[in-house]
Amino acid sequence: MSDFEVSDLAVALRPILTRLYLALRRRTPIAEYSAAQASALAVLLDNGPMRMGELAERESIRMPTATALIDGLTKNGLAERRPDPDDRRAVLVGLTDHGRSVLEGVRGRRDSILTAALSELSDADRAALAAAAPALQALREQLDAVPAHSEAASNE
Repeated sequence: MSDFEVSDLAVALRPILTRLYLALRRRTPIAEYSAAQASALAVLLDNGPMRMGELAERESIRMPTATALIDGLTKNGLAERRPDPDDRRAVLVGLTDHGRSVLEGVRGRRDSILTAALSELSDADRAALAAAAPALQALREQLDAVPAHSEAASNE
């Protein structure tokens, strides 16, 4: 595939992926946290407890923003700070049992909504999506592996 075709594919996929995500979010609104907090919760659920600096790096945000996110999540009982067993000067942030339960509930509702929507598609469309799933996962991993540009982190 030429660079031009790759660029065309990117232009075609970006709005579709964005709108799919937004459509799922709109159908499962959660009053307990914002979109930024939801992203941080997902990082903690998927990766386990981590230092605040690692969370800030993974989310491409500054440390004060990460601290404010965790402060809000802690106030709502969704996240907690605990001592880092490897370094007494540091703390780890992680999900509480309540936070894990809330996030898993949201994911379950989103899975149900997506299952219902998929059931309305043709067999051919479902087969095409199933065939594309590994490539979409590889794309996600590629995007996760690319360091955020300093512009993105400073523009929040």
